[in-house]
Amino acid sequence: MNKRAFTLVELLGVIVILSIVLMIAVPNVTSTLDKAKKESYLSDAKKLITQTEYELRRGGIEKPAANELIKITLSYLGTRDVSKDQDGNKYNLKDTYVVVVRKNGYLEYYVNLVADLEEGQKGIQLVKSDELDSEERFNLITTDIKSLSESDIISKTGVSGTLETLE
Repeated sequence: MNKRAFTLVELLGVIVILSIVLMIAVPNVTSTLDKAKKESYLSDAKKLITQTEYELRRGGIEKPAANELIKITLSYLGTRDVSKDQDGNKYNLKDTYVVVVRKNGYLEYYVNLVADLEEGQKGIQLVKSDELDSEERFNLITTDIKSLSESDIISKTGVSGTLETLE
């Protein structure tokens, strides 16, 4: 009898061990990939806010007056870094924007980031910049996105002023 061969029991043991390892590894890898995609949306939203802050500082965009809002669309910003999501879906040029609000002497930034998918839209629905770093940040990415009216934007930001749109 050949002493160098594996027995059927040994081969079955290896197969069982490998299947257990795969059962543990596959969901973890899938979860990690999903988090990376969501982190990409958050990163793009932060880039839009940073670009808006830059434009305000250099004087390319005039700062809003007290209790006023400015909506700056992606097409106005012309940011090449933020044109597609991680899956290659293009961001909607009209529905992707940053809203700048002056409250109590401070500027607040809200971002609306919308990617057009074949079966709908995905992104972040008008979220204050502080929330992009919160513990619940991954819950901000949703497929339940609708276009917001001017009154929706005004009520979400908590300001009763007028909204100027830069497209």
